[in-house]
Amino acid sequence: MLVAPLASVGWLAAIAFAAGAAKGLTGFGGALVMAPLFGLLISAPDAGALIVLVHCATSLQGVREWGGAVRWRSVIPLALVALVCTALTSHWIAHGNALGLRQLVACAVLLATALHMGGWRWQHSGSWRPTLAAGVVSGALTALAGLGGPPAVFYFSAMAKGSALRANLLGYFTVLFGGATLLLMANHQIRLPQLYTAAVLTPVFALGVCAGERACGLLAPVWFDRIVCGLLLSSGVLALLT
Repeated sequence: MLVAPLASVGWLAAIAFAAGAAKGLTGFGGALVMAPLFGLLISAPDAGALIVLVHCATSLQGVREWGGAVRWRSVIPLALVALVCTALTSHWIAHGNALGLRQLVACAVLLATALHMGGWRWQHSGSWRPTLAAGVVSGALTALAGLGGPPAVFYFSAMAKGSALRANLLGYFTVLFGGATLLLMANHQIRLPQLYTAAVLTPVFALGVCAGERACGLLAPVWFDRIVCGLLLSSGVLALLT
């Protein structure tokens, strides 16, 4: 049994492919594409569960390359705060108003996209205050729709660049989405229908990532960002107005 009729699962798969392509092109945007568009087809809790599962299933990809470069002393505290917040908010999300949750997801996507397009950078020293703030927001957005990535990107961008930033983010996502999967299962938000549907969407998402990575040589880098930002803005506005 799947979380939606086969026709809707087909649309979910198409969205997952587009989200994977966005991630393959620029390294970000997968969950930001999926969350608002999934919410048009299925409930917000189901959408969040699927996004968490898909990212959990793909989180260890290439771990031999980046695992040794992760600064776990920075990653683990942020992940622990985020998981505590995920646990505290997941029950409320599961029983929230469907329309309100969908609009909240759309607003979160539009805000994250606007901050990225505006070039906003969070300057901080990695003390407990920014760690707590980023962890709380990341955890709440993870429970809401699997959107825990943007706060972590802004947080780690102040502490590392290039391959070191990428390694920290991948390490964080491995802990966050692995832990979030266990929490959502304990809260009965992940059941067999979500697992079956995620099994369909995960390889499609992975194919999208591969397609996006191969397309990198066809366009100038600035166009990657414009295409993905346009997709994010469109999906956010569509979810907000529908």
